[in-house]
Amino acid sequence: MKIKSIITMLAAVAVLMTGAVNAEGKRYDKAVSWKNVVKIDFKPGKRGAALKIIKEYYRPATEKAGTNAPEMILELQTGDYDLLVVWHMKGGINDMTWETNPEQKQWRAALNEIAGSEEKAKEILDEYISYVHHAESQVAITR
Repeated sequence: MKIKSIITMLAAVAVLMTGAVNAEGKRYDKAVSWKNVVKIDFKPGKRGAALKIIKEYYRPATEKAGTNAPEMILELQTGDYDLLVVWHMKGGINDMTWETNPEQKQWRAALNEIAGSEEKAKEILDEYISYVHHAESQVAITR
């Protein structure tokens, strides 16, 4: 039994090594689309208030600024998270290299205008953040 396991393991390693030697590097093709997927868990009882801020401030700011809107927003009914938001990354993986993204500046300027002032916009942002228990951001691709 022991020898059979060793032979099986050596055969598997040989197959993997042969594949590694013959494999050529390959990039994702041009049909790949990069996505930013954000999962949000709101504090108990705060989901409705958070969604109200999104509806009354965040979406209008996105429209006003003409910035990248989410492709999909799912209000999750089961599991550990309340909301799943998917954005298309127009610049692909390079969207992650911004220190300060110009679209974020445009969006914030629009939010300031909708809220009435920079201070009021900051209060709205702080209120929203106070409702978030946990959030995760992940990068994904579609082919």
